[in-house]
Amino acid sequence: MPNNRRDALLAEYGEVSSNFRMLTDIRFKLLAFLPVAAGAAAAVLARGHATTLTLAFSLFGLVVTIGLVTYNTRNDQLYDTLVARAAAIERNLGIPDGAFANRPRPWFRPAQGRWKVDHRTAVSTIYKASIALWLFGALHAVVDMAQHTLPRWISLTWADVIALVAAVGLTLLGSWLVERERQGTSERLRKAAAEAVDLAEKVDIAGLAGSKEFLLACQELMAGDADKIGARVCFLSQLGREPDAIAHYLTQGGSKWTAAQVVAAITDFAPEWLYDCATSRRLPVQAGDHP
Repeated sequence: MPNNRRDALLAEYGEVSSNFRMLTDIRFKLLAFLPVAAGAAAAVLARGHATTLTLAFSLFGLVVTIGLVTYNTRNDQLYDTLVARAAAIERNLGIPDGAFANRPRPWFRPAQGRWKVDHRTAVSTIYKASIALWLFGALHAVVDMAQHTLPRWISLTWADVIALVAAVGLTLLGSWLVERERQGTSERLRKAAAEAVDLAEKVDIAGLAGSKEFLLACQELMAGDADKIGARVCFLSQLGREPDAIAHYLTQGGSKWTAAQVVAAITDFAPEWLYDCATSRRLPVQAGDHP
């Protein structure tokens, strides 16, 4: 490996590690703040009779928590990309047994494997509990205000129990629906990624713009952003006629790795992830889905 390439990889490795630590730090700061804030707010709101302000505040807390869940989910995506990139750099530097290339898997699963002891299970549990608490606060406010304006058809205690069960049930149902959607999206994207890399490997870079199948696979990866895909494919097709120019976007390697970099330059997905999808290195594409 040329010294300048090795120096560039070492510098990038330091930045990747720094960003990895930053995302981890942000995650734990949010985890330290969110349950305390939610619990303190609930304790204050529970002291008096519910009002419209109580309902508005509970809904605000619920929306903010969902926003933090969304932010954390995006952080998880970046976190995984950083780990994959750091592992790839270690292998390129001749360190296949590095800390990122060989991260230990979570191995402890109590309750006969139904409960995973890992970071994301813990994080999702805290977020679910916070969402359920804010949702209960909103339902409690609605019930309390209704009890003061309508004849009492049920005791406040039982009304709060029903509201609590409804809050927990809605939270669990929502998380299940989101997880099902996430798994379906992941499988669909992995299939499209494997197909796009295979097509990029078979078609010369200069001819990518004329491959309808390749363009459709890239559109699946980018949620149908045809204009952006078309512009990027045309740009790479033009550079494909100039070896020196295309070298600014592609590094030397096997044909599959080069194809993964081509798709990455078009779709903004990490080439390591695209390569893993095309080679089934970490998780196979379902049989019959990938030609």
